[in-house]
Amino acid sequence: MTLPPPQNPPGYPGAAPWQPGPPPPPKKSNTPLIIGLIVGVVVLCVVGLCGGGVVYNLVNDDSPSPSPTAQRTARPSPSDLYSPPEPIPTTEAALPAPAAVGDCITVDKTGDFLGLGNCNGSRGTYRVLSVDRAQGTCSDPDGPWITTDGYRLCLELYLVRNYCYILPTDTEFAVAAPKCKAKGTVHIIDIVRGGANGDKCTNDYKWNHWYRFLHPTVVYCVMRY
Repeated sequence: MTLPPPQNPPGYPGAAPWQPGPPPPPKKSNTPLIIGLIVGVVVLCVVGLCGGGVVYNLVNDDSPSPSPTAQRTARPSPSDLYSPPEPIPTTEAALPAPAAVGDCITVDKTGDFLGLGNCNGSRGTYRVLSVDRAQGTCSDPDGPWITTDGYRLCLELYLVRNYCYILPTDTEFAVAAPKCKAKGTVHIIDIVRGGANGDKCTNDYKWNHWYRFLHPTVVYCVMRY
């Protein structure tokens, strides 16, 4: 067996000159890549948190609260010219008058006001001459009067023909008779205004007594029971 001729190792006579090969490329450092990844993760986290907060606020309709600086600038500054408003005066509302001049009213024997009546004799024994909120004296200080609802009502006795009453006394007011011809009642037969006695009472109807009252002056010709 024939062996191939031996190859001359580099550097030996007859061989091509030996040249060193190119140096191996330098190894790349992973440090910038790692730093970039870290920065990217941080940025994504920050953006994610802020975006999540905005989305949460939009979903829940929350508005960001103003900063303390904005609150301070929006607050009005005090003024030395401010003065508190004047208090509104309050007055007690007056009750409406219980009656008007010319009305006929009903009262009990003690003079307590019972309400409006009428002047035809079916309800009412006194007519109102004046209504005074100040409760001063009446034009006729000796005439009858009552006070009710903060008013003084100055009155005159007002009886009507053909109706029955219990006449007034020095301590009691006139009232309608609970029943005509009952004991202590009178039936009005005739009325003589400004009369002095019974001389002018009617002769057309029977009567057995007359009464004269002052303030105003009037004579009632009656059947007394």
